[in-house]
This record gives sequence, C-alpha cells and structure tokens, in this order.
Amino acid sequence: MPQSPFLRLPGVAPSATAPEEAWPFLGALLNASGYGIALLDRELRSVWVNGALAALSGREPRFHLGRPFVETWPQVAGTLGPLMSRALSGEDVGETPVSAEAVPGPGEQHLRVGLVPAHQAGVLAGLVLWVRDETERVREERRLRERETHMRSLADVACDGHFLHDNGIVLDANRGLASMLGHASPQELIGHHLIEWVAPEFRPAVMSAVERGVETPYEVICLRRDGQRIPLEVLARYVPYDGRRVRLAALWDIRGRKAAEERAERTERFREQLLGVVDNDLRSPLQTIQLGTGALQRLGGMAEPHERLVGHMAHAARRMERMIHELLDFTRARLSGGLPVRAEPALLDELVQRVVEERRQAHPGRPFQVDSRGDVRGLWDAARLAQLADALLGTVLQHTPEEAPVVVRLSGAVGGVSLSVHSDALVVPVEEHASLFEPFRRGRPASSEGLGLGLFLARQVAQAHGGKLAVESSQGATRFVVWLPREATGAFR
Repeated sequence: MPQSPFLRLPGVAPSATAPEEAWPFLGALLNASGYGIALLDRELRSVWVNGALAALSGREPRFHLGRPFVETWPQVAGTLGPLMSRALSGEDVGETPVSAEAVPGPGEQHLRVGLVPAHQAGVLAGLVLWVRDETERVREERRLRERETHMRSLADVACDGHFLHDNGIVLDANRGLASMLGHASPQELIGHHLIEWVAPEFRPAVMSAVERGVETPYEVICLRRDGQRIPLEVLARYVPYDGRRVRLAALWDIRGRKAAEERAERTERFREQLLGVVDNDLRSPLQTIQLGTGALQRLGGMAEPHERLVGHMAHAARRMERMIHELLDFTRARLSGGLPVRAEPALLDELVQRVVEERRQAHPGRPFQVDSRGDVRGLWDAARLAQLADALLGTVLQHTPEEAPVVVRLSGAVGGVSLSVHSDALVVPVEEHASLFEPFRRGRPASSEGLGLGLFLARQVAQAHGGKLAVESSQGATRFVVWLPREATGAFR
C-alpha cells in the first residue's frame, strides 16, 4: 500500500515513507502531540482529526470526517481562509496567532495555527493543519499586564515618583518622577545613572546606601534639570525584574514637610523666647511693684486718696501675676499635651476651705457655704487643685449677683472624691456647655482677674490628675462638677 501523503509531518522530507505497520504508531504520536491536528483534502474536507482538535472545535471526531472545514469549525474557518489558500499554493505556513469565538462561548479562543501542503507523487493531495491552544497563556499574560498596571497605579498613588535601577543605572521610571526632576518623559531618565540627579554633597551617602542595599527611609537633596534643589525621601527594596534582582526606589517630595518643620522650629524658638520674657523679665519688675506697694501699705499714715491708689496698684499687680501664671500654664498645656502635677498626701476639704476664705475676704458681702462628707483624702497636687477650685469659684462669683450664695460640696466615695461648685443664680444655656471650657472663647468676656483661661486650665488640672470636670444644668441652675481619683494617675513622683 502506498504511503499516505498526510503522514508527512512538518520537517520530514517528502520522500520519506512509513511502512504500513508503523501507521498505528504514527496515529498514536499524532494524538499525543499536544497539538490539534487535522488532515484535509484539496477541497478542505476533513480526512482525519485527532482528539485535541475535535475538543477545540466542540465536535466529535467522526463529525469532521468528509465535511468541509468551514462547516466543522466555522468559528476559525473564516480567519484561516487566507492561510489555507497560501498553503494550497505550496507554501509552508508557520505558526500564526488566531483568535476566534470560544467553543462553547462566551469568550475568545487564542490559537496558534500552522499549515503545510501534503504531496503525493509531486501532486498536491491536501493540507496538514495543526493548532495549539494558547488561550490560558494569553489570558494569564493579560492578567499579568492588568496586575502590573494596577500595581503601577498603586505605586503612582502611594508615592510622588518611583524607578527601577541596577547598580544605579535607571531601567524604568514613572511619569511622576520625570516631572519631579523636570523632564518631559520617563524615557529621558532610562539608561542614565541616578547620581546625575543627586546634589554633590549627598552623592557619597547615596552610593553607600545603594551598595549596602539600605531598606530604611533616608533623605536626600536632588537636582532638577533646571538646577533647582528639592528635598526627597527615599525608600528602596530589592525586586525581581527580567530574571534578575534590581532595586525599586520610591520617592516623596518633602518640600512642604521641610517648610512646616522649619516654621515649627521658628515658632518653638519664639515661644521659648516669649516664655523666657514672660517668666523672667516680667516677673522681676512685677515683684518690685508688689514689694513696693506692700511696703507702702504697711507703713500707713497715707492720705485716703493715696492709700486707695496704692490699693489699686496692689490689686493690678496681683491681677498681672495671675495673667502670667495663666499664660504660662496655657502654653505648657498646649506644648506638652497637659499640665505637670506632683502628688502628695492632701485633704481636699482643707485646701478648698483656704480658697473659699481668700474669696470671702475679697467678697465680704457674699454668702459662702462649704459641705464635706465622707473621706476626702488623696494623693494630689495641692497647689493645682487650689488653682482648680479658685477658677470655679471665680467663674461663679463673676457671673452671679453679689448677694447670691455660693455652695461648695465635697463627697468622698470608694473610687474617688467629687467636688461641686454652684449658685442658684448661675445660669449657662445648655447649648454653650460644649464650648464653655475652650480658651479665649469668642463672645465670653475675659475675667477681671485674668485672661479668661480659668475654666480651660481648671479642666486641664482635673485631667492631669486622671479626673474630669463637667458642667451640669438642672431646674435652670448650673453647677460645675469635678471627679478626682484618690491618686493622681498622671503625677510625677
């Protein structure tokens, strides 16, 4: 039996023959090749197909036999038409990518197709078609490209610029970096050494970081194309790229942060200078005034107008001293996040009684009532709690009539001690409770004895002891309520 022309495979000479007993082995080879294979006659009817091609076409192998290819696999027949014409003319058509509607749908099949003419005795007998399914590979490449695009987008959002380099030579860069360095496109950076954009005084440190593979953030001054110097923060990691390990560097423009740090440093220096002036330079003349007025008051023998004038001067000096204390405490609270307190054993009723007595002397016509129940001992900063109580009493006295009684109540419990200060004549609208303790609150007149920081500092004192200060309104009257744990949790020992 003559050798079938279709048993000539690509790369096998046309004169090669296979004995009939070898045909089963060749058929097994064609089915095991991993390719879909079809043998077509000159009219492009299927003479034989293997299982792989039948599976790709979605048809049983026997359905193909004797039928035109355009009927058995119409999804690819139209695309293959020109390639088949070339093969029928005697050309070996190498592997060509072809896309077609998937069988079964939806989606696309991505195939790589080859055709070779089959001859017998020099006469064209038909074509050998082989098909390789690349759908999963194409889809995976597409997924990889999408992931790469996604990661690049994330990198663009996460930093101001990024690039890949191998021992300093730029391999890839994003548009953000190019723009930051004053270049029109990333291509202008590729192939250059990163040191070109580093300020001279930073080059040794940068090259050392590159050589040692530093993976912690560091700062560097870079040079734009126009010569402008810009501070950047750099963070680099090793990543795989094109089969090798290279460095991925992310950069952040920190000009804004540097400017803010410089402003904060200047502000801090100004604050320190201001506090120094307030705490030292103002205290000295103030103490001189207080000593002088005190001496004049002790001398006696002055005419009534002079004595009244000296009294006003002494009161003004005490008021100025209170302002200085409030300003210093306010600044400390803002700078350090709270007031420092030093705890020592104290009786809350005793220190509150002293504060009330001082206020009674200043307001001899005002009725005061102090009630104390339970254990009111604790470890507190007595001076700070006296400041708290004085601020609450001062607020109540300032905003109530002179004849209105002021009531101070202390109550000891298992967990701590509560202190309340109120007057039936004190009324604070509920809508103002939230802003009552704000410093320099607009619309609230400053205290005649200070800067209007009393309630703000009172709450700071309570919080520094681990307690709280609140305002409550009931039946039209308002009261201030303080709760203190028995041991100041934030105290210095």
